[in-house]
Amino acid sequence: MKAMELNPVNDQSLTQNAFDAVLHMIQAGELANGEVVSERRLVEKLGLSRTPIREALGRLEGSHYLRRSGRTLLVNGVELSEILEIMSVRMLLEADAARSAAGKMSAEKLTAVRQRLMAMENPAQVSGGYHWEVDDFLHFSIAETSGNKLLLRLIAELRTRTRMFGKETVPSRFEPGRNEHLAIIDAIEAGDGEAAAQAMAKHIESARNAIIQSFTTSL
Repeated sequence: MKAMELNPVNDQSLTQNAFDAVLHMIQAGELANGEVVSERRLVEKLGLSRTPIREALGRLEGSHYLRRSGRTLLVNGVELSEILEIMSVRMLLEADAARSAAGKMSAEKLTAVRQRLMAMENPAQVSGGYHWEVDDFLHFSIAETSGNKLLLRLIAELRTRTRMFGKETVPSRFEPGRNEHLAIIDAIEAGDGEAAAQAMAKHIESARNAIIQSFTTSL
């Protein structure tokens, strides 16, 4: 995974850079669930002073990406029960976003989303990072087109937690997920809000069911 580039400008941006970098490490699996987060090691790795690192870790703890065990700071991963709750809430929010985006997305954006989806034909040739990049592009394009800034922020937060759970848990979802994405885009392009909402709800419900099935069969 390519390391995140840092662009320090002032104290606030240094803290934001540290926050983004550590969150990226958590999402990429470089910092795993339950792993001890060392302030000293992050200072060395990121080349930043202790102050922005400490402030960023405090923000990450406040956002529940990290948790404390005594004086030790640990990665607070996403458990099965939480991801199922997240997917249920996402189903409601993103269906509403798709409904609102119907008929409003530009032709350029529709073409860009569809081209990226169509280019992902072979799962063996698609890295986890690129899969998430395309997935984010589609879901955020829809949320942004809805015009509801609060909805966009909530969806972004829930998707960040979803990403911490990891796509590799349900690899069988690659092809079905791509087809479901295309159905959502088709409905949005056609200006059919209800069809777009139903397609989005079906997509997220299918992903949620696949997660349940993957854990049931592994028991």
